[in-house]
Amino acid sequence: MVAAQKLNTQLTEVQKNSEEKIGAVATDLGGAKKDIETRGTTSKLTKGKLDRAQGDMGVMSGLIARNHDDLEDLKRRGDRNYYEFTVPKTKTPQRVGPVQLSLNKVDPKKSKYTMTVFVDDRTIEKRDKTAGEPMQFYVKAAAVQRPTK
Repeated sequence: MVAAQKLNTQLTEVQKNSEEKIGAVATDLGGAKKDIETRGTTSKLTKGKLDRAQGDMGVMSGLIARNHDDLEDLKRRGDRNYYEFTVPKTKTPQRVGPVQLSLNKVDPKKSKYTMTVFVDDRTIEKRDKTAGEPMQFYVKAAAVQRPTK
C-alpha cells in the first residue's frame, strides 16, 4: 500500500513537471511565431524564393538554342559562353569548352540519352535526358590572369 502511494506521488510530480515544461515550450514557440508574423519574414522569404525561381525559368526559356542559327544569335548577345559540339558514343570523354562530356547510353526508340559531365574535379551523370531537352549546369569561373606591369 505504501509503495503504491509513493509511486502515485512520484507519477503525479513527473506529470506536473512535464506539463510545465511543455507549457513553457509552447509559450516560447507562440512568441517566436508572433515575432515572425509581425516582421513579415515568412512572406518575404517565400516571395523572394518564388520570384527568383520564376525569374530563372523565364530567363532560361529565352536562352535555349535549338539549332545552329539560334546558337549563333546567343553567341552574338555575349551574355554567356556557348559551344556547339557533337558527342560520339565513346569511352573517353570529349573536351567541350571548360568541361568534358562522355555519351554513355542512347535509346533511339524513346529519344533518351545518358551523359557524364566532368567539371571542376567532379563527375556529374545526367540520366535519361530527352532529345532536344536542354542540359544545364554551372561551372566555377576560371581564375583570370592579369598582366604584370
